[in-house]
Amino acid sequence: MKMTPSQIGFAVFLVANATIYVRPWEIYPQLEGVQIYLGLILLAAFISYRQIQQHLRPASLLAQPITLCVLGVFVAVILSHVSNGYLSGAVKGATMMFKTVFYYLVLVATVDTTLRLRVFVISLALCGTVSIAVALADYHNIIPVESLTHIKERAGYSATGIDQFLIRLCGLGMFHDPNDMSLLIITTGLLCLSQLFDIQWGYARLLWLLPFPILLQAMLDTHSRGGLIAAAAAGMAYMTLRYGKTFAIAAAGCGVLVAPLVLGRMANIDLSEGTGQQRIRLWSEGFQAIQSPKILFGIGEGMYEALADYVAHNSYVHAFVELGLIGGSFFVGCFFFAAYSLYRISADREIVYDERLQHFQPYLAGILAAWCAGMLSLSRCYPPPTYTIIGLAAAYFNIAGVYLHPPRPVIWLDKPLFKRWATGCGLVFLAMFAATKLLARF
Repeated sequence: MKMTPSQIGFAVFLVANATIYVRPWEIYPQLEGVQIYLGLILLAAFISYRQIQQHLRPASLLAQPITLCVLGVFVAVILSHVSNGYLSGAVKGATMMFKTVFYYLVLVATVDTTLRLRVFVISLALCGTVSIAVALADYHNIIPVESLTHIKERAGYSATGIDQFLIRLCGLGMFHDPNDMSLLIITTGLLCLSQLFDIQWGYARLLWLLPFPILLQAMLDTHSRGGLIAAAAAGMAYMTLRYGKTFAIAAAGCGVLVAPLVLGRMANIDLSEGTGQQRIRLWSEGFQAIQSPKILFGIGEGMYEALADYVAHNSYVHAFVELGLIGGSFFVGCFFFAAYSLYRISADREIVYDERLQHFQPYLAGILAAWCAGMLSLSRCYPPPTYTIIGLAAAYFNIAGVYLHPPRPVIWLDKPLFKRWATGCGLVFLAMFAATKLLARF
């Protein structure tokens, strides 16, 4: 059967996306320098350029404000440097962010049917599982991967005064941080769970149980407190949509009681000292830098580390400081509109007349909640994996609108919704600022 250009574009995109999660050149060093991903994503975009054009029309941007916000982040990156007179930084930042925006646009353009959404979800689950398994095999010295290193962190002292160290699991490429790795594990777990409970697989769905021992062991090996918070947020969102608020609250209460007994370091969350306090001080330095005319456009993309010697380790603070109120609002808006779309479907008791889309709703809610919580301990405003999640949500709602009765956009960016967005962004900014003022100790 002959494939259409649209099908070819989708297939090429899946392969390009796979190279983000399982980088061939990191496993096979002889491929170093070969621009595999760039070539594939450019090919996918060339084949799918008509679909991409449709998503850039003014009416399409109002019907899907997530895309508008992604484009807004791109513009904000440029303005953050231009407003500070750093033109070469503007060119460099625009080049970096253009690749990410390009990736997002190809995703939403090619993942445009329920079947393609399901295939994309399966591909993400498989790629995540392979990436995590490779990292875990290296961590436990089963299969050495030359490009992989794991974080060695002082955990305290023994009774005789000898330093004790903890080795924390890191992943390939863009997941080379325990907190990044924990988000990949949680996302992969929810995607695998969505297939395990998908009756269309029949008895073959039991095969989706196989990744869970790997994911559980990997999660424990990250020793990530941020990962624990993200997992709790994901569980609450998932259970609320699937089983209701009462069940979710009861389960959360049990989790709070059990976590300190079984998770050790991960459940020991203390903001008054250690890494928690260090990060809050980093936030404080960032906020001090924009208490000036820089409040609108920020100090410049990529300049946080030059300011404080480290990144913010908080994507919301990082976005507001580097890109200002305008750029930070666009970044927060990506997740605000995704969450608001889920809320509207639930609050208005809208029925999405497609069983596969209905089935995936609680899993999408869990994934979004995990990333929103996980970004409290990570600065990930620009890399493609963040926009994989944003793009997954945008693609879902684009498709879901077709299955409403009558067919229409799930949300529309009108004046009342704009006010809600502005209010939501303002509250996020104030919450981060207030937390910094209340918790920072100098």
